[in-house]
Amino acid sequence: QRQMCIRDRVYAVQSTNRLSPHCTTRLTRVLFRLLVSGAFACFPRPEFSDSFVTYDIITPIAAYGLIEAIHWKPAIRWRLHAIHVLAPIRPADLQGARGPVRALAEPRWALDFDFEMTARAGPRDSVDAHESMFVRKARRLGAEHGYLGLIEFPATMQLASVDTPLDTAFDGPAQLDLGWLPFERVSKDPRRF
Repeated sequence: QRQMCIRDRVYAVQSTNRLSPHCTTRLTRVLFRLLVSGAFACFPRPEFSDSFVTYDIITPIAAYGLIEAIHWKPAIRWRLHAIHVLAPIRPADLQGARGPVRALAEPRWALDFDFEMTARAGPRDSVDAHESMFVRKARRLGAEHGYLGLIEFPATMQLASVDTPLDTAFDGPAQLDLGWLPFERVSKDPRRF
């Protein structure tokens, strides 16, 4: 977990850019942008065990899940660069099938990301091939693809150009402390804890 904040309406993912033993430094030449929205979103916080209380923005782990729902192969590793907050952070109290849910109402984000090739890439894997596969799959997305935290909250995603200016309705403070957010997945190796 890492502590993040919004500065100038952009949630910048500050990573050490560590590569796993399976990764090389062959990066894409293209930075992708995915516009993500929905009626509601809930990314449950672990400290609230008896009810679903959401983080204030999409977590990087959930963002990776949406990207990987479009295109995932062992030959590539997605790298998230920024999460742009495009709508005000508005909490909403709902009653779900699992009990009370504290969700986000009408969230909108833009995710900036790219990928790198891993050591598991075969002779037929190339940066160009994976770029074109991702773009082709992202352009064919249906109206709702993936979920915003819980299965009750479908996501709407659209591929956009990184050069396109973002229409933002966020007029909150230039810096907003979001507290701790889960940043990356941890292996399920019990010896690690």
